Amino acid sequence: MGDRCFELNPGCMAGAEGDARQPCPAYEQQIGCHELDWKPMYENLSAEHRLQMVQWMKTHCSVCPVYPLHRTIIDAKIAAM
Repeated sequence: MGDRCFELNPGCMAGAEGDARQPCPAYEQQIGCHELDWKPMYENLSAEHRLQMVQWMKTHCSVCPVYPLHRTIIDAKIAAM
């Protein structure tokens, strides 16, 4: 087991079963969220959707077990959005 969110976070939406499962580029690429280039995920979103994404990340990333390991990188990615 490494330091990737989908490995350490029991609430990971990418690893959920059935309708709870959500797409996640980091999971699909089998890399950590801190390693992912987030810009393609948000660059074409409307301002409203981008704000929703930022709020979701601020709420969910901070409670993920991976967050303390890569806090500086993750915070910078959220701030860049």
